[in-house]
Amino acid sequence: MSGISKAAALMSVCAALTLSGCGSSAEPAPAEPAAKTLKVAVFGDWAPEEYVENGQVKGWSVDLAKALEARTGLTFTYEATGFDMIIPGLDNGRYDVAVASLGVTPERLGSLDFVPLQKEGTAFGWKKGAGLNIQKVEDVCGKTVAVLTGAWEYKYLTENNPKTCGANPMKIEQFKDQPSAELAVTSGRVQLVAAGSGKLKYTAKQTGQLETSDLLINAVYNGLGVKKDSPLGPKLKTALQAVIDDGTYAKIRSEWGVTSQGDLKTAVLITEANPEG
Repeated sequence: MSGISKAAALMSVCAALTLSGCGSSAEPAPAEPAAKTLKVAVFGDWAPEEYVENGQVKGWSVDLAKALEARTGLTFTYEATGFDMIIPGLDNGRYDVAVASLGVTPERLGSLDFVPLQKEGTAFGWKKGAGLNIQKVEDVCGKTVAVLTGAWEYKYLTENNPKTCGANPMKIEQFKDQPSAELAVTSGRVQLVAAGSGKLKYTAKQTGQLETSDLLINAVYNGLGVKKDSPLGPKLKTALQAVIDDGTYAKIRSEWGVTSQGDLKTAVLITEANPEG
């Protein structure tokens, strides 16, 4: 074989053997990595924020999460679950993000970071026609109050019960899901239910079985949760600011009828080191 033929043959072999350096130390360019898929836990029964209907997750916070998904270029897979499974699931890596109207508390900041979607306070609801009128938190003293297991309302009311009510304390009962807490009230088993004002007002409007207080206590940020120090926190904050700025946030909130004084103008990332965002 002539020198030219040998050279041509060698070039042909090099072209075929793409994994070989063929006399060069340069490595082939790596393939572009596929978009990361994130596992997103969705609380299954907290309408209108997030809930399940006909097997599909819905709610204004779910719609916002999908808008953030598009902004980040990541792929979210949504899984409905019980509230008490969400924080442990973030801690152990089962979930990357929680869409669960998580209220920010000092205890939760020990293991989670938050990108709030609103600022909301707790309200009280009672059976329609029961004749109750809750204008201040002291009006709840001596009454039975239903709360969701694991919700921050339980901790807040329990901690404040002695100093607020003294010898006439609230009788606080926990329920495994929000519909059960509300049913306990509408069936007459419990006098009051304590939960986020948006949730209770939505239930009252949809069912016609509850009345709600104008009183709001302990307004806090709530929204998305991620594991402490996760790089997703800053990404989601940046994406949320983008959807606030372009009007998507206001449009989604308005479509669900939840526009209120709790609407955000500026996205924040709340961490243990920066609890005010």
